[in-house]
Amino acid sequence: MGRPLEGIRVLDFTWAQQGPYATVLLADMGAEIIKVEHREGERGRGVGRPTQPTSYFVAHDRGKHSVTLDVRRPEGREVVRRFVERVDVVVSNMRPGAMDRLGFDYETLAAINPGIVYASASAFGPHGDRTPVPGNDIIGQASGGILLRSGPEDGPPTPTGAAIADQVGAMMLCSGILAALVKRERTGEGEQVDVSLYGSQIALQSWEINTESFSGRTAPRAGLGHPLLTSRAVWRAFETSDGWLVIGGATTDKFAALCDELGLNELAEQYPDDRSRAAAMAEIQPRLEDRIRTRPTDEWIARFRARDIFCGPVQSYADILADPQARANGYIATMPHAELGEALVVGCPIQFGGEPRTEVAPPPELGDSTERYLAELGYSWDEITSLREAEVI
Repeated sequence: MGRPLEGIRVLDFTWAQQGPYATVLLADMGAEIIKVEHREGERGRGVGRPTQPTSYFVAHDRGKHSVTLDVRRPEGREVVRRFVERVDVVVSNMRPGAMDRLGFDYETLAAINPGIVYASASAFGPHGDRTPVPGNDIIGQASGGILLRSGPEDGPPTPTGAAIADQVGAMMLCSGILAALVKRERTGEGEQVDVSLYGSQIALQSWEINTESFSGRTAPRAGLGHPLLTSRAVWRAFETSDGWLVIGGATTDKFAALCDELGLNELAEQYPDDRSRAAAMAEIQPRLEDRIRTRPTDEWIARFRARDIFCGPVQSYADILADPQARANGYIATMPHAELGEALVVGCPIQFGGEPRTEVAPPPELGDSTERYLAELGYSWDEITSLREAEVI
C-alpha cells in the first residue's frame, strides 16, 4: 500500500534541525525529498562526530536524496529554477531574507510554478521588529516561556532536556505544508507557509498561557508535576524503591482507589473531593511519597493499573530502545547504515494503512543524487561535467 504523499516532490533548503525534521516527516509520508547542500555538506553532517557517528544527521535527514549545489553562482541558481518547475514544495529555514537575496523569494518562484507550496521556518516569524533576528532551539524555549515553567520553584530557568522548540517547530511546519497541499489539490493554487520557533512554543502552551491571561496570576513552576494540576489532582512523579513512576489525574474516585492501594484510606475519607484536597495537598503529597517509596516500580504499576489509575514508569532512552511497544509500532525502527550496520533509530510516529514502518531508509551520502537529478532536468553529461569542474556541483 502506498503512502499518502507518494508523487509529491520537495526541494529542501533546510539545515540543522527545525527545517530538516519537518521534511523527514514528509519523507515518512512518502514524499521525495531533494536536499540541496553546499559542496562541503550541510553543517548537521558533522554534529556528534566522532563519538556518535551521524546520529544528529540520521535523526533529521534520513530517507532523503542529496544534491550538491553552489546556489551563490548563477549556474547554481539556474539549476534551482529548473527544479522549481518540477517540484511541489520548496522549504527553507535560512535566516529571513537569505532566500530573497538568492532570488528564491515566493513571488519569483511562484511565477515559475504557480502551484508551488513555499514554506519558511524562522526564529520569530515574518512580521515585527524581531523578524531578522536569528535563533535556535534554546532561544525558542527561552522566548516562548517554557524555561520559566520547567524545573523546581526556586530553581533557575530550566531547558526541557530535549530540543523541543526545534521539534515542535518542525511538526508545525510539516502541518502547514500538508494544509497547503490540500488547498492546492482543491483549488490548483499554491500557498506561502510561515512557521517560527517562537510561535510554535506559544502554541505548545496554549492552555497555560490562556490561564494566566484570564486569571492575571502566574502559576508556580512545574516541579515534579504540572503547575495547573498538582494543586487538586495527584499528577506528578514519585520515587519508588528502584526508580520512578508517574500518576496522572487521580481525582475523587481514583484518589480513593489510590489511597486504598497504598493503605491510606483515612486520606480519602478526610479529603473526599477536589476542593478539600486542594487545600491540603501539601500534607497529602508527602504521605503518598512515603508509601510509594517502599515498593518497586513494576509492582506499583501493576496494582494501580488493575484499579484503572493512570500511571506509568519513568523510562530512560535505554528503556525506550528496548521497549517491545515502541518496536511493534515502528516508533523505534531499524535502519541500514554504512558505518553502524543495522542501527536502531527513531522511526515514524504516524502509521498509514494499519501497518507500522519498522525499517527506515538512511540519510543520503553527500551529493549522491546530483548527477541523476541534473540529467532529469535536461543537462547533458558534458554540461554536468563542466558544472563539476567549475565547482558549481
